[in-house]
Amino acid sequence: MTIETTKECVRGCSMYRRHLDECEGGNCRGCLPRRAEHGHLCWPCHRRFELMLTDAPTVSRWLTGNMRVGEGAARAKEDHEQRRGTGEPPAPLKLEVTDLRDLLGDQLAAWVDDLCEHVRLSGPGRHSVETDSRYLLTWLSTVERLDWVGDWWTELAETMSQAHALAPWRPEMKRCKGIPCPQCEETNLVIFGGEEDVTCLSCRMIIPPGRYGIWVLALGQENAEAREETA
Repeated sequence: MTIETTKECVRGCSMYRRHLDECEGGNCRGCLPRRAEHGHLCWPCHRRFELMLTDAPTVSRWLTGNMRVGEGAARAKEDHEQRRGTGEPPAPLKLEVTDLRDLLGDQLAAWVDDLCEHVRLSGPGRHSVETDSRYLLTWLSTVERLDWVGDWWTELAETMSQAHALAPWRPEMKRCKGIPCPQCEETNLVIFGGEEDVTCLSCRMIIPPGRYGIWVLALGQENAEAREETA
């Protein structure tokens, strides 16, 4: 079955196991474009962008706490914890971590400035990862209508991925065993560490916790009715 779409997601997303009329099949996992529902972004891209902006302050703080090299470097020491008069040189900074933390801050600050210039807004009084990410979230629907939002999405995703590679901050993901995806029906649902949303690794759908809870209840009721019919 094929569906006609209107505006496509700017990131080139496609729908799993759904194809254009001219598709010849073969190894194609799905080529029907996913429709843009939030400005230029489809729902999964919108939700992932929202989550990345929400996580940005946490990532920045985590990088700050992991800037020193050596054992016990998970956080910088407070002033009262510093050993004075020992003659020992301070622990060297992890330059990669420092550069990446600064990159995250510079990216968000530049985006806020671009947004304000483009739509004639007054930005926050001062730039910081926390204030800038909160500002972008406040104006997210406007941001998602910018022609270059796809580039911003990719840049932020790369920065967040590099941050996790240098200083892992997410706990392990959990699998939702035995629960099929409401969109593609494959049992490949997971919850990434630190998140509440459920993500399908097959079709990339993102399911908010409330909707997922309703889905699980509906499945349970359906299975109970099926057992009664066969009893």
